[in-house]
Amino acid sequence: MINFDILIKNGTIIDGTGQKRYLSNLIISEDKIVSIYNSNEESIIVNNEKHFIENIKFNEEIDATSMVIAPGFIDVHTHDDQNIFDDPTMSCKISQGVTTCIVGNCGISLAPFNFSGEVPAPIPLLGEKEVFKYPKVSDYKSAFLKKPSSINVALLTGHSMLRVQAMNGDFDRSANTYEIKVMQKMLDEALQQGSIGLSTGLAYPAASAAPTEEIIELAKVLKAYDGIFTTHMRNEGDDLLKSVQETIDIGKVAGVRTVISHHKCAGRTNWGKSIKSLNLIKQAKKEQHLDLDCYPYTASSTMLLKNFVSRADKVLVTWSDKIKDLKVIDIKDITKKFNCSVDEVVDKLYPAGAIYFQMDDEDLNRILKFSGSMIGSDGLPGDKHPHPRLWGTFPRVLGKYSRDMKLFSLEEAIFKMSGKSSSTFGLKKRGLLKEGYFADIVIIDENNVIDNATYEEPLLPSSGIEKVFTNGKLVWENLIATENFSGKFLEGKSFN
Repeated sequence: MINFDILIKNGTIIDGTGQKRYLSNLIISEDKIVSIYNSNEESIIVNNEKHFIENIKFNEEIDATSMVIAPGFIDVHTHDDQNIFDDPTMSCKISQGVTTCIVGNCGISLAPFNFSGEVPAPIPLLGEKEVFKYPKVSDYKSAFLKKPSSINVALLTGHSMLRVQAMNGDFDRSANTYEIKVMQKMLDEALQQGSIGLSTGLAYPAASAAPTEEIIELAKVLKAYDGIFTTHMRNEGDDLLKSVQETIDIGKVAGVRTVISHHKCAGRTNWGKSIKSLNLIKQAKKEQHLDLDCYPYTASSTMLLKNFVSRADKVLVTWSDKIKDLKVIDIKDITKKFNCSVDEVVDKLYPAGAIYFQMDDEDLNRILKFSGSMIGSDGLPGDKHPHPRLWGTFPRVLGKYSRDMKLFSLEEAIFKMSGKSSSTFGLKKRGLLKEGYFADIVIIDENNVIDNATYEEPLLPSSGIEKVFTNGKLVWENLIATENFSGKFLEGKSFN
């Protein structure tokens, strides 16, 4: 007799490749998938040894009849750098079937950072000053290994963090040659210690003064490590197409894999531009590695900033450090209350957070459906009243956009959340249901999976995510986190 940990039997496997589903059984041993076999097979091969099914025992058997077995989802765009420590269960993510988070997006990352001065937006989105205690990526990695979460974590290095340190807080200008060399050295060290790439937030004060050439010089450092470049572009509104072209140019000159973060067409006057932006991306993909991520909502969420307010149809202010008991309220109602302009309200409330209703459904559908798109939540876990995407993104794609609207098949939806993401970000042996791969697995009720989080009540877990495993350990079941902290720190292609 031979003993294995878990048998998930009679399930419909959607393996993350985008290929058609099939009925099968799956065996987990420790942190790996060791066999996927049909019920009519008499034997299986594990580690080059033949075992007859009748001679195998399992510590646990799970009947997945009428359920879908899929790879654990990879949230490619998160700001969970600190959340993995604040809430190691990571319920907001495992409740969606997410087993891996890419942190350090939009130019901001907890590591590497060693700066005691005042920091510009959007750096405060990651937390108060005391959370910035990781001068090196190795410090952040060590902290996670000592206190792992229920999910795997891969870290991008934030350009804004490098910039603030190298320029000693004097960020309202281009970096000089010496400062660029300092940033390059910091980035190189971060990549040596396990960072998977570089992210930028060029729309924000911390980095908006950085010219294209500065980004190219930093992106060039990535090539030796096969690191990835992700970018919150300089503009997602009136100058969207210019920003897409800038991103294409950076990736091409630096010769690196590139991802456009949360691609959108912001502001009513820019609706429909996704036709041109996606065509630019499609043409560039013929010559370089270029992809994008998106979230399934027509409202965005970030700091309360004047230029963002000006292009939105509606703005909900969700919190303010200056008005502690602020309830979620339309910014127009605040202007009436204070009898002042919108710009004056922003000054009165800042620092503050807001939800911006500024995108069109047709653009969103087009971007979601695009062959190069992946799914990322872009949720802000430290936000006092977060956007519902923090808890609802992945089930919303599965339920609303795949099952109900039929934008794409469930196989394609899961591919955008798993196999496509692992391949793009270089996460080896993740994102697919395949023998020898890590047992990051989600069991889904495809007929009932749907998001429940709303703008008014954003912290509600989704329906239809039955069980979730991270590295072979059950982390979510019956709408409850099991507190199995089995997540790993994932490093890039050059390391795994």
